Amino acid sequence: MNSTNETEVVLSEYDLIVSMTDVKGFITYVNDVFCEVASFSREELIGKPHNIVRHKDMPKVIFKLLWETLLRGKPISAFVKNATKDGNYYWVKAYVAPVFTEGEITHLTSYRRPVSNFAKQEISKLYKHLKEYEATHSLDETYTYLMEYLKERNISYDQFVDRLASEHSISNADALKIDIDSYYIDHMIFKTNIARSVALGKKDIKVTDSCCCNFGKKLKQLESMPFTSHPLWSQVHHYHNHVHGLMKDYVQRAGEDASKSELEGILSNVDKDTNKLIGTLKNVIDTYVEEGISHE
Repeated sequence: MNSTNETEVVLSEYDLIVSMTDVKGFITYVNDVFCEVASFSREELIGKPHNIVRHKDMPKVIFKLLWETLLRGKPISAFVKNATKDGNYYWVKAYVAPVFTEGEITHLTSYRRPVSNFAKQEISKLYKHLKEYEATHSLDETYTYLMEYLKERNISYDQFVDRLASEHSISNADALKIDIDSYYIDHMIFKTNIARSVALGKKDIKVTDSCCCNFGKKLKQLESMPFTSHPLWSQVHHYHNHVHGLMKDYVQRAGEDASKSELEGILSNVDKDTNKLIGTLKNVIDTYVEEGISHE
């Protein structure tokens, strides 16, 4: 399902693409990784419909499913093939969620991670088939066809995505049923929400202690695991605490009218330390599994 003269842009294991849109799909926020991977400047993306990066190989029915789910107030995951500005493409596993203000959906947030080669191969087969079906059927008919396809397998589309994502293990963390992606996304959500509050001019922004964010709570739950005896476990806490310290500094400096470049530098360091944090966590778990230490 690769078009002629296109080259795949492969995301690194710890890349996280983040964007926000309004309820009509117009982009209101993108992170640096989005710009770098898609080869667009931030100015070229803000205010544009998110389908600016839609690849022609993507079936329309997948976006129908996404939007219907989101506007019902439910989050959804999906594999998406996107197009870059310079004519190439990249695959992502997207987690998209509606954000509510006083009971109303005000915007949508999307977090996108790399996709394993196994998942790309399998999902490409389905998407190619759906594209062919769409060519001779209406969008509603294709939607019904997709629902029947999933019903026959007794799974939802979300479950189908999760199953493909886990079929080909890219981390020994799978052996312990630890979802490394969720830890990474939790920390990036923490950063993104604070940065967005600053951009909106909100006052009295409180940066929680490291144990109070979702990542911190999960980290605390892991303390009972045997792998926490690993010498590098203390480094996991070090990077985690440092990220929170940087975000506190970010809020303080923003309140002192620091320059845009200074604030962007702090966020860049947050990204670097988050990568170190997740890399160290994965290394601790992988070492534990590879050494065959009993974790009964």
